[in-house]
Amino acid sequence: MFKALFDRLLVILASLYVSRHLEHHCHGEHCHVCHHIHRCLELITVCMEMVVAPFEIALCCVFFRLPRIKVLNTCRATLVSQKVLLLN
Repeated sequence: MFKALFDRLLVILASLYVSRHLEHHCHGEHCHVCHHIHRCLELITVCMEMVVAPFEIALCCVFFRLPRIKVLNTCRATLVSQKVLLLN
């Protein structure tokens, strides 16, 4: 529980930092604010992937399992599949 709360707090603080410093006066190539903005965006991306990944996996399992179940349920037994000898 503490880790989930800590992760949410990190995302909120990173979002606040990015929104506050998004239009800063850049000092050039080695701007520390730009560096921190990129690190915050990476942190937000990683945290969101950790939240979204279980839902994506669950949806993939559901969507890829449904066609298999549907194919198995619609399979009908024929005389040939039951190996019935057909004589004239």
